[in-house]
Amino acid sequence: MKTSNLKDSVPKLSNAEKLEKAEYLTVGHEQMYIVLHPTELPVRARVLLAGPFASERPHRYIPWVRWARYLASHGFEVMRFDYRGVGESTGRFEDYSFQSWSEDLRHCSNWLLKRSPSAPLVIHGLGMGALLGDRLFAQDIGNVLLAWLPPKSAREMLYDQLKIKMANNFILPANERKTRDQFINDLENGQVIEVEGHNWTPLLWSEAADFVFGDGAVSIQYSGKSQRSCYVGQLDALAAHTLGGVGPSPLRATGGGHTMRLVNPDLSPCFEETTRWLINTLSNLEAS
Repeated sequence: MKTSNLKDSVPKLSNAEKLEKAEYLTVGHEQMYIVLHPTELPVRARVLLAGPFASERPHRYIPWVRWARYLASHGFEVMRFDYRGVGESTGRFEDYSFQSWSEDLRHCSNWLLKRSPSAPLVIHGLGMGALLGDRLFAQDIGNVLLAWLPPKSAREMLYDQLKIKMANNFILPANERKTRDQFINDLENGQVIEVEGHNWTPLLWSEAADFVFGDGAVSIQYSGKSQRSCYVGQLDALAAHTLGGVGPSPLRATGGGHTMRLVNPDLSPCFEETTRWLINTLSNLEAS
C-alpha cells in the first residue's frame, strides 16, 4: 500500500507569501501584532487594513488575509494588524476601547508612512475598521479612504452585536434572559457584560457614542493642494455575506443529501472591482 507523504499535502507558498513578515510593534505597555505583505511589483501605494470588531475577527480572518495577498500581487504593499487586546496582540480586551484602537490605527499609519513618505497611503476599513479609518482620514491622514460595510455608528454596531448574546441566552436555558435595552442599562450603570467571549465595559459603550461614520456617499475631499478621495465600496451579495455576515449565503454546494455551506468562497469579482477602483483613483489623484 502506498503511503502518503505529509510534505506533499502541505500547500506551497508563492514567492509573495514567502516575503510576508509578521512582527510586533510596541504601543504603550503592549505588543501589537502586525503582518506586512510586500509586493514584488513597483509599489503603487501602501494599504493599511483596519479590521472589524473583535468578535467578528475569527469569521473574517481568511478573506481578509486573501484580500491582503491579492492587493500585494497587484502592486500594493499591505499592512494588517490586530488591535491591542484582540487576536495575536497582547493586552486584555476590557482594558481598551474605541479611542485606544483608533490610536492603534494611527500608530500603524505612522509606521507605514515612515517606510516611504512619498508613496500614497490608502486606509481601508472593514466594519469597525471603517469607523476608525473615517476618523483618521478626517485628521488629514492618508490619500484614500476605502470603507467596506461601515456601520452608521459604533453604538449601532454594538447594539447589533447584542443580538448574538440574546440568541445564545435563549438557546442555553441556564442563562439569564434580557432584552438589549436591559443589557445596555447594565453597561450604563457601571456593570461589565460578556458578549461572545469578550468583556464589554461601560467605557466601551460610552466611547461608542463618539464614533459615527460620515455621510456614506462617494466624495472627493481637498486638503491644501492635495486631492483626497473617500469611497464606500458596494459589495456584491457573496462578498457582503462573507466579509460582514450580511444576508444569507447566495452560494451553496449540495452534496450527500444535504446542503453544505461554502466557508471559503471565491471573492475574485469583488477583489478585482475594488482593485480597479483603487488603481483608477490613485491615477486620477496623481494627475490632479
